[in-house]
Amino acid sequence: MNGFLLIDKPSGRSSASCVYSLRKILKIKKIGHCGTLDPLATGVLPLCIGEATKFSNYVSDQSKEYEVEILFGLQTSTGDLEGEEIYKKPFKLSKKALMKSLKKFQGAHQQVPPMFSAIKYKGKPLYAWVRKGVYFSRQSREVRIFNIELLFCQGDKAKIRVSCSKGTYIRALIEDLGEDLSTGATVIDLRRTRVGDVTKDNLVDLESVDIEECRKALVPYDTLLRHIPEIHLDKIDTKKIRNGQLVDYNARQDIKGIVRIYADKGLFVGIGSIDSSNIVSAKRLLSNPSI
Repeated sequence: MNGFLLIDKPSGRSSASCVYSLRKILKIKKIGHCGTLDPLATGVLPLCIGEATKFSNYVSDQSKEYEVEILFGLQTSTGDLEGEEIYKKPFKLSKKALMKSLKKFQGAHQQVPPMFSAIKYKGKPLYAWVRKGVYFSRQSREVRIFNIELLFCQGDKAKIRVSCSKGTYIRALIEDLGEDLSTGATVIDLRRTRVGDVTKDNLVDLESVDIEECRKALVPYDTLLRHIPEIHLDKIDTKKIRNGQLVDYNARQDIKGIVRIYADKGLFVGIGSIDSSNIVSAKRLLSNPSI
């Protein structure tokens, strides 16, 4: 069994635990996830099975969209309701002030990743160090917020929709938003509604799925890679690529960078790249000796 399974991650479970559950259901070890979701969060989580694990990074690198419900006047150790209370003071939202603050975060800006995150330091995720009482200074990194839409605002609560780049931490964004409004802010509810072109529609319920349902719901490799330009090679060049050789792509499409490679009959071969000299090289290929 090879391909992607698009699940609706349930709240209260880590992304890793969803992988473990699917391994038990399918009796397959080679399964991973494309982009970590917080245990509190729900929504779109692509799981890669078998050969699809070769392309997980190309899926998780895409933009994401979230709907997040926020409580203002509260700050916790984790940035959501699962953490310990650090600050609490009654706060009444001003829609005008909130809209003004939200606009400040659109576009590119620097964000410091939270300690409660899956970023690794010396081989361990940061949250594992926190559990030992160890904290580190983290370097800020650039993230991009493509759009923020206010969906609801009343009392001390609000709900927003955020479209953002890979690597954006919504909990950190909400904490920064609270700081800009001179109060605390924490995530009440978080749902990922999109990864690239994959939306919240027709997701698989991992809690009730069986092997047959997984087979029917399995998505082909290249369906989740359509954001990458494609090229087609003839039989001779396809064999060269599969044998680790380089292919001259002159006098064809004017494409540079990462590409999807297809054989002459439209069969997906894998991911490669085209350099400035129009030379194609392989990066991640399917293990299919019949090609």
